[in-house]
Amino acid sequence: SCNFPILEERLIKRSQQKKITSPLNYKERLFVLTKNKLTYYDGKPEKKFKKGSIELSRIRCVEIVKNGGGTVPCQNKYPFQIVYDTNTLYVFAPSQSSRSIWVQSLKDGQSPSPKNRQRST
Repeated sequence: SCNFPILEERLIKRSQQKKITSPLNYKERLFVLTKNKLTYYDGKPEKKFKKGSIELSRIRCVEIVKNGGGTVPCQNKYPFQIVYDTNTLYVFAPSQSSRSIWVQSLKDGQSPSPKNRQRST
């Protein structure tokens, strides 16, 4: 079925600053990737609350964030970003391998429509 989780891991997500004045905070969320959707939950797997979800078709790009020697204020030190619609979701993975798996799997999940793909010259 298309709801079968491809990936499931607790990652840390940075708050999306809806208001410039709101402080940045970092929350652990359970991220679940299925064939056509990325969903994140608050709480434990058996009693989880859905906090948000992104249709993979809405994702414009997924990339590793080079944090330029800056300190990462949470225990997960490997950030990547998911750009969808007009939003950017910053997610912090616990390890480099975890991060590459998420980035690769999200890229694989994107519909490879030619207009989204930039030709490298």
